[in-house]
Amino acid sequence: MSVCTPCFDSGISVAACHAGISFGLVTPETEYTVTITHNATKRVQTFTATSDIDGIITIQGAKVDALQGYTIGLNCDQFSICDVLYDCISFSVVNMDVDEPQTINLLECLEC
Repeated sequence: MSVCTPCFDSGISVAACHAGISFGLVTPETEYTVTITHNATKRVQTFTATSDIDGIITIQGAKVDALQGYTIGLNCDQFSICDVLYDCISFSVVNMDVDEPQTINLLECLEC
């Protein structure tokens, strides 16, 4: 039985209408399986994504509902945030007016 690290609470609310979600630092240019879990219903969405040259993972096409909470993570892998390893990140979704959907960076408010 393994012990999981607690989720990183991003403290960020993302727009329900978005172009993608970026998070974590991993091995650059490596393929990962990403899961997004609805915190209340436990419904899981699964994506395959390759980290960029800086080791950041970005997924596209995630369906998230406004006023809901989600947890995003890697299947069987961890990622680093400020040199600490985590299994997942929690975030919430809000309705907000956006001129053009943008990629949401779950770490944009973070200062290491």
